[in-house]
Formats: sequence, C-alpha cells, structure tokens
Amino acid sequence: MRVRFLHNWSISRLLILANIVFWLVFAALFVAGTYPYMPHRLVFEEATPSYIFFGRALREIDSGTGVSLPPPLIKLTYAIQKPSVLAAKPFYWPFDSRGITVDRQYWRISVGGYYLLLVCVLSFVQWFLVGWVVQKLRHKWFSHSAAAPNQTESASTTP
Repeated sequence: MRVRFLHNWSISRLLILANIVFWLVFAALFVAGTYPYMPHRLVFEEATPSYIFFGRALREIDSGTGVSLPPPLIKLTYAIQKPSVLAAKPFYWPFDSRGITVDRQYWRISVGGYYLLLVCVLSFVQWFLVGWVVQKLRHKWFSHSAAAPNQTESASTTP
C-alpha cells in the first residue's frame, strides 16, 4: 500500500516539511543539551555559552582558552543550513561594532540565540527557494524531453 498524501505535493512543500521535522528534532536535542544558566561575573578564561534561551544555555565544549567550541548539534545544523547561516552573518555586524559579545542577553535570549532563531527563519526561505529551483529545472528538463518525440513524429508525417 502506497502513501498517497505526498503524491501531489511540490518539492518545495516536501523540503519545508523536512525542515520543520529538522527544527523539531533540533529543538528536542537542544533542550536535552541545556543546563540552567544565570549571568555571573566570569572567572579567568571561563567559556561563556553562546546560545541562551530563558535561563537555559546550550552546553558547549570548553577549549580551556576561554573560547567555547560549538557542540556537534550546532556544527551539524550549520553544515545543513549553510546558506541561511551565511545570510544571517550581517546580524552580528552591529553587535561587533559596539563590542557586544554573543552571550549578552536581551529579553532573556542571548545575541547568539537570536542569531540561531534568524538562521531557523531563513532556512525556511532557503529550502523553499531550493525546492522552487529544482521544480523549475525538473519541469524544464522533463517537459522538453517529453515534447521532443512528439515534435519529431509530427515533422515526419508532414508531406
């Protein structure tokens, strides 16, 4: 028995559905990898979390130099959502120019957290556009190849 409900869906819709599933799994893994966080005065070379949401921070890898290394979850997300990550980079520019660090919080969400939310939103645009382009190319390639035999038959039957 075949699943028929996906039969009439466009590639864009399928990619957006896959992206929804991706972000739901990401959210579950993110929550599982967080710990309670309270802003405090940093001690010598203490690594600060980059992603803080409402008092919960994602556990990052402490390199021992005061710089946090991203966990595998963030590395994988940034690899899959690379165009969205690059498109969101200008978000950091006003903060960098004012010396505001990624762990600074506004309304209990860190600058890094807002960046991650922006990547999430942009990823839906990214996958919609990828699906749209693939759909257009597929339509162009398969409509020309299907139309070509009909044109040759009509041309050969013409006196």
